[in-house]
Amino acid sequence: MHQTDETNPAGQDSGQQIRALWAEMARGWAAGDAAHFAASFAEDCDFTTVRGDKPSGRHGIEAGHDALFRGPYAGTVLDARVVEVRFLRPDLATVEAESTVTAPDGESLTSTHALAVVERTADGRWLIRAFHNMVPAPRPPDRASAAPESTPDSTVARPTARPKLRHLAIVARDPGALAEFYTSVFAMELFHRDPDGSCFVSDGYLTLALIKHRLDGETPVGMNHFGFHVGDTATTSDALVAAGTPKPAERFSDRPFAEYRAMDPEGNWFDLSEHGFGGPRPPSDAAGSEA
Repeated sequence: MHQTDETNPAGQDSGQQIRALWAEMARGWAAGDAAHFAASFAEDCDFTTVRGDKPSGRHGIEAGHDALFRGPYAGTVLDARVVEVRFLRPDLATVEAESTVTAPDGESLTSTHALAVVERTADGRWLIRAFHNMVPAPRPPDRASAAPESTPDSTVARPTARPKLRHLAIVARDPGALAEFYTSVFAMELFHRDPDGSCFVSDGYLTLALIKHRLDGETPVGMNHFGFHVGDTATTSDALVAAGTPKPAERFSDRPFAEYRAMDPEGNWFDLSEHGFGGPRPPSDAAGSEA
């Protein structure tokens, strides 16, 4: 039976040492020190980012975060919280953790959820051997449908899963003002803010990215792209190529909400994501009763 560090007396010291790994990550992040941040990971750590990227071990983790600390996440703070430690063996455990990145002005930028495997080395140190980070995605709406009573000979036809339009992006002069508009008028929820002021809001079903317009850029203000939540990007990519469009390209972006960028036959951009576009869960629709 697996035991947590709270319920396994023999693991209390180890549990504290494991939690200290996340505290050290937060200290390294606050200092903008990528080497300090990456020191909690094993040399050959299997690390997966929220976009599905896999940097090569500790060196790759350090290089990737150094770029973040010098760029869009300069001056930000990481609040890393270990939710639970579960020991598989005295020298091996899984960790569930949550993190929030906060801008210098105190504004919450993004929240992530991670699952990790930690191992105690021969010299008694604990290090992270595997780490999978993710942005919590909205839960699909519950659609309870009445089904006819089944019989032993009946066959129920199940619809084939299809990609879902879950994302729109607008380039805006003042993303903050637009976010305030959509949250106040349409009760959408602001769930992510980039350091450059770009805002991401959602109604629980569809996320709307309000991207900060750059005066020195060529991208015009207005509708920019949309995005599909797909079950398998490889299958979708094959279908796009078969339809005569270019093969989707991996997105090299600091935003975590999509893995690939594609285009339709007329050159309109759209994103493909297997893990979704973030945001709150959809609201439950309470049915009103008739008087």
